[in-house]
Amino acid sequence: MNPIIQIEHSISLVFLLLVISFFLVGILRAYYWKHTKLLFLASFKYRYASQYLRQDNVFTERVNWLTFALLFINFSLLFLINSPNFGLKDFFHVFVLLIVFYLFKYLIIIFSGSLLFIKDIARLTVFFSYLSDKSLAITLTPFLLISYYFSVDVIGLTFPFIFFLGACFYLFKSFWMWRIGTNSFGLSSVYIFLYLCILEIYPFVLITKGFFY
Repeated sequence: MNPIIQIEHSISLVFLLLVISFFLVGILRAYYWKHTKLLFLASFKYRYASQYLRQDNVFTERVNWLTFALLFINFSLLFLINSPNFGLKDFFHVFVLLIVFYLFKYLIIIFSGSLLFIKDIARLTVFFSYLSDKSLAITLTPFLLISYYFSVDVIGLTFPFIFFLGACFYLFKSFWMWRIGTNSFGLSSVYIFLYLCILEIYPFVLITKGFFY
């Protein structure tokens, strides 16, 4: 993004949103680093995820809410990165769509769990589905700052790297959900594949297509 265009149109809004993002990261680093680190590592290794679930308390609850707020802000900034003159209305529109999407995913998973009498598995599915997205949101913070406020237009360089990070997180998420679902709970590979295609892989592909085309 051209920094001059950014200054002329939406510096106040983008600056405020990035300040909020770094403020949230600062809170996580200063007060909840142990739990935040565990949440991040849980995206890559099951034993950390199991440890995080066992530590379900007021601290992990706060980390969950803080990382959700960071997710909605950073993902909104990411989706609007090619719109140098976006305003509050555009941000609010994307922000609400993200909330609706994650709420819809949550309701679908919980409803399916109740319908198939696998409520415990449904709760674990929600946890692992949101876990990687929240970890990705934390990782995106410095790259968003560089993309919006670097002295030259570097989106052509930062976006492929952001895409690579997102793909890695989605691959790890899909791998662990597949492995846990089949090995630990004996779920059919067909059901897991359908879930991943509909609620995980398809949205990622659709968003990526919107960026590249």
